[in-house]
Parts: sequence; structure tokens; C-alpha cells
Amino acid sequence: MLKYQNKQPKLVMKKLHLLLFVLTLSLTGCYNDRDDLNPSGNNNPQIPEVPQETDNQFVAEDGEVYFTGLECSGNGNYNLDTENLLQDLIIPDNLPESFDLSEFLPPVGNQGELGSCTSWATSYYMKSFQEKIESGLPYSDANILSPSYTYNQLTSDDCGGTSIQETLALIEEQGVAALEIFPYTENECETQPDDATIEAAAQARIADYKALSGENMIAEMKTLLTRQQPIIIGAVLSPEFGKTDNFGLTAYREHAVDYEEVTCHAMLVVGYNDEFGAFKVVNSWGEAWGDNGFVWIDYLAFENVGDIEASFRVIKQAYVAYDL
Repeated sequence: MLKYQNKQPKLVMKKLHLLLFVLTLSLTGCYNDRDDLNPSGNNNPQIPEVPQETDNQFVAEDGEVYFTGLECSGNGNYNLDTENLLQDLIIPDNLPESFDLSEFLPPVGNQGELGSCTSWATSYYMKSFQEKIESGLPYSDANILSPSYTYNQLTSDDCGGTSIQETLALIEEQGVAALEIFPYTENECETQPDDATIEAAAQARIADYKALSGENMIAEMKTLLTRQQPIIIGAVLSPEFGKTDNFGLTAYREHAVDYEEVTCHAMLVVGYNDEFGAFKVVNSWGEAWGDNGFVWIDYLAFENVGDIEASFRVIKQAYVAYDL
């Protein structure tokens, strides 16, 4: 079975990045050697920057290494999906001071040594949550959905990162197979679903997905959560991620981010608490990490999305998906 053919195949993009890099080196040499190409005498022309992928690993304060895997550029710029924006969301005046959907999640899992965080946030947590809300059945391998189903179809041969948008598009098109049918494997990403598995996966599709604009983001996210709609986020992680804050929480609080020391990671926002001034987020590094697998991300991270002068800009993307 061939891998899922998305609209922007990862291997092609990597080849294009390599080609651009080679051309960049060639152009640099030409400009430095030939003054006639630059009559002004400026031998340092502006050459377009080639996007660089971050490493799919995060090293914690204790030296423990965790894998990430979101496909993104390692800077603080918010990637806005302008063609698929969430619009006309009505914000109520009486939002509760706290809200938590984590009781409806499947057990906290561990992605292991694969760059599969995006499929954990979407296929495993988000889609299993939706099926739980719909059916009310207790969790088992028959209704917990497999990260490998989407990840294996989208990742490259080196088991690297994948994008949130492409993963959601695949869930909309195909759905997700249960762990019972397509188990998660921590050490390989080559196994592809057969026709019977793809047919079974169609029972767990999404109807649509939308990107958050980044405007009024805290209120929008609170509103979505109170409507039982968790939010998939992409973030850059600095070494400050997961440190203990003044509340005794595993958190991600305000600091000046050094973007030379970050990696990209996808997670699912499942709650918030105004007392802590933070959103509750489920991670895919196992229950032994963080607060039983959860981390609190400061409201300021979401407030700063549109502030290009802010030093604490770590949110790259945010999506909500609607059950079919």
C-alpha cells in the first residue's frame, strides 16, 4: 500500500529546500565575485532565506530527551491559514473562570522515538475524544484511535515531522482506524493501512476543520472549550517549556525566547483556569512527564500571537476540528 499522497509531499519539499539552498550558495558566490552585477557597490545583497526545519527532539532540564515532530519553522511567527479561518464565533459574556475536558480524554500516551506529535494531538487525543463524547462508551483499544494511522501515511522515510493541516485533511478524507485494528508502533513508521483498515477508519472522520485567526484568541479558545471543542496547537518549545512555576505547576511561562534553541511540537488544549492564567494542554510524552502528562501554557503566549515586538511568542498554529 502506497503512502497517502497529500497535496504537498514532504520529500518533494525537502528537495526544493535543498535546491534553493544550493542556488543560494551559487548566487552568493556570484555576487561576491562580480561587482558589475551590483553597481551600488553593495556586495551583500538580500537573498531569500531558506526555511529550516527544527530537530524533532526536546531536551528537558534533567537531561531527558523527548521527541516532538511538528513540521514548522523555528521562529515565533504565527502561521495563518487565511483560506480556512474560523469566523463568526459568538463569545458569551459569562464564560466560567475555569473549564476542563481532560476527563473525557483517552489515557495519556507516549509517542516514543518518533516525530509523531501531530498525530497524537489530532488522531489519538482529539478524535478519540470526539468519539467518546458521541458514544459515551468506556475507552478500549476498540475505540481509541491510532496515531500511526495518519502518521505513517504522511511522514517521510526517516519518521520525521508532519503538519497539522495535512493530518486534519487526511482525517477529514479517510478518518482514523482504532488501535485494535492498526496498533501504534514506537520504532517504525513504514506500515501502511490496507483497504479493510481504510474502510474501517471511515467510521471516525471529521466534517471540517478551521484555523484560529490569532485575534481575540484567549476568548475564542475558552468559548470553544466550553462547547466541548478542544484546540490543536503548534508551538515552539524553548528550554523553559515544562519547568515548575510559582503555582507548583508544570508550565510554559513568559520569558525571552532564543529561537536558536527551539523545536516545534503539536499538542491539544483541553482546559483553562483564570487563577493560573493558563490553558491546560495534554502532551504525548507519557504520564511520568509534567503534571501526569499535562502542561499549563500561559495566556500570554496566545495574547502575543499578533504582537511582533513581544519576546515571548511561541504559538505557531491553532485549529479546531468538527466531528462528522
